[in-house]
Amino acid sequence: MADFSMITARLATGAAISTPDDVAQLKAAGITHVLDLRGEFDDGPLLAGAMTYLWNGTADDGQQKPASWWDASLAFAVQAYSGLHTCLYCHCAAGVNRGPSTAFAVIRACWGFPSAQAHAMITAVRPQATMIYAPQFDAYWGSQI
Repeated sequence: MADFSMITARLATGAAISTPDDVAQLKAAGITHVLDLRGEFDDGPLLAGAMTYLWNGTADDGQQKPASWWDASLAFAVQAYSGLHTCLYCHCAAGVNRGPSTAFAVIRACWGFPSAQAHAMITAVRPQATMIYAPQFDAYWGSQI
């Protein structure tokens, strides 16, 4: 069973996609775009032809993520939200750090919410999310303005 949490009708976060049934569950939930943040596995073959997809993998190592990683994720989110009736799924392996941190970045950069509100929106539906990369995003985002 797919392990994902809907933050809003247009944004979800969670854990790995492993089977065609997981893909079917995401589609049934209205997800149209998948952003895979795992460095250790690429969902491409599993999602081929099923959804719009970007693999922007990185290790879940607690290290500083480069600006290019955030840039690629946000560019994909902007592309996803350029259409009506789209929903973006930001995921990693366990749905604790990389996926939720990227959903945090999307809420901040695409929707303009403050950090505390973005954090609260995610933890309200996914309490296990620790988002260790969220402070890195805030530093990145502050340097872009």
